[in-house]
Amino acid sequence: MLDFDLDDIKDWPFRHQVMLSLLVGVITMAISLWLTARSQFNEIQYATQSEHRLKLELKSVVKRAANLPHKQQQLDLLINHYQQLLHLLPAQQELARLLAGVNEEGLHNQLTFTRIDWGKRVADNFLYRLPINLELTGHYNDIGHYSQAIAELPRMVLIEDAEWQRVSQESSVLHFRVQAATYQLVEKPKDGNSVSQN
Repeated sequence: MLDFDLDDIKDWPFRHQVMLSLLVGVITMAISLWLTARSQFNEIQYATQSEHRLKLELKSVVKRAANLPHKQQQLDLLINHYQQLLHLLPAQQELARLLAGVNEEGLHNQLTFTRIDWGKRVADNFLYRLPINLELTGHYNDIGHYSQAIAELPRMVLIEDAEWQRVSQESSVLHFRVQAATYQLVEKPKDGNSVSQN
């Protein structure tokens, strides 16, 4: 059996030195290839995960983009509805005319007013609530027609509460006490603070 000492490698036969060099070279190359392959495998795995994540993000973006026309249509409808609601709210200079219209509709429906005036305006978020106090007498059907006429006014007037009683036991005439209201948008000045008006 041959006994080779690595310390005496220079004294080994040339053929053995070449074989050892080739063996070391092959082992070194194998380790280098394994490290390179492992690094590339990790990069490929990371790239695959990134690709999967990007595909999911792309699908989400495509889905949102496909919904944009529908969302825009919904937004346009909401803006249109908001504009219509704003149009129903009376401006400050229209309040006297609105109260006159409420009165005229009552007279047109053969009702007699004992009271018609504004209550105290109350701020509620982005709206002012303007109560209208009404007391009137008339027949039940006339009051029903009056309520319908109020609902059809060009500016919003909501009947929120009503109490009624007969003028007398024998009479078919009713006395109504009505709490109605309209609303105004709270105007904000340019500095962003709301204006407090009474």
